Amino acid sequence: MKKVNIEFTLSPEYKNQFVDIQKRTSSLSFELQDGKHTITTKPVDIGRLLYFNNSILQAYLSFSYEFDAESKTITLCGMDFETKDAMRLTTYPKGTTEYCHQGYSKCTIDDESSMYNSNWNYNTQMTPNLESLFVDVIKDANNTLLEAIKKLEGLTIKIKTLPPKLPSEVYLNTLLVYTGGKFTGIYDPNKNYAEGYSLKSIESVWGGIVTFTYGENFANVIGSTHDPHIASKSWIKLWEGQYGTATTCTSLNYNGFVCNVSSGLVGGHVITGKVAKVMPAGSDVYIMPICTAHNNNDNVYMAALQYTGVWLKNYLH
Repeated sequence: MKKVNIEFTLSPEYKNQFVDIQKRTSSLSFELQDGKHTITTKPVDIGRLLYFNNSILQAYLSFSYEFDAESKTITLCGMDFETKDAMRLTTYPKGTTEYCHQGYSKCTIDDESSMYNSNWNYNTQMTPNLESLFVDVIKDANNTLLEAIKKLEGLTIKIKTLPPKLPSEVYLNTLLVYTGGKFTGIYDPNKNYAEGYSLKSIESVWGGIVTFTYGENFANVIGSTHDPHIASKSWIKLWEGQYGTATTCTSLNYNGFVCNVSSGLVGGHVITGKVAKVMPAGSDVYIMPICTAHNNNDNVYMAALQYTGVWLKNYLH
């Protein structure tokens, strides 16, 4: 099993007449295990609450990951994907259950019937700017985690994120058309659809971003679009909405295959491995910028020589 060793910054320097917090770190070591797991660092004393009987303030970080040992794929939350699985910082007076859980956008407490604890709250005027400093701790911790994971060889890394903000025209060209509950193509704003169709937005299939190991092989998804013109325009624009303009094929001239980049790039639906396949509805697939020569040839496989990809979940579901 692959082992992860990390040194997190757990708290910032912060002091006023009410609290005294010192910069502290926390070491974490764990092995990647198959399945979904929640990791929690050991509680560390980070300071004192001068206003509350000089109580010791403790803190710890927690996050969840999912690992598929067979495909060597790990899934984590990005900084804009705020769920219970995302990185969060928990602080509390030692010996109490007055927990404050800091996420990227808000602080929550365990008592769902209230917005504040009796004694420990830092999103008040007693501790101005402390919450934003705790948010910085979380962002730094998540970046530290991702960098540590990227140093492990042979992993495919999926990061849950929100989809990019797209221009209206591009967004409409990513809508998925279903008839009778089955996927029938990409939405064409210039087409009149018969009754009984439904649309799904990109939000329903967006998973996040994916980083492959350099040189990792991937192949086409057979039958991934019903309208190559609309689809190629849609998916490369989606990728570029996340990363910026693509300038070359991800698998440029790999293994002797001659790319035709000058003819334009498309957002190719791909899967890991060397064999192009028809993927069942609900599968994970990825979008990578590839040349039309690669996109139109299911008999060749490719390699990740540049770029990070877009991860689509619930493919055609």
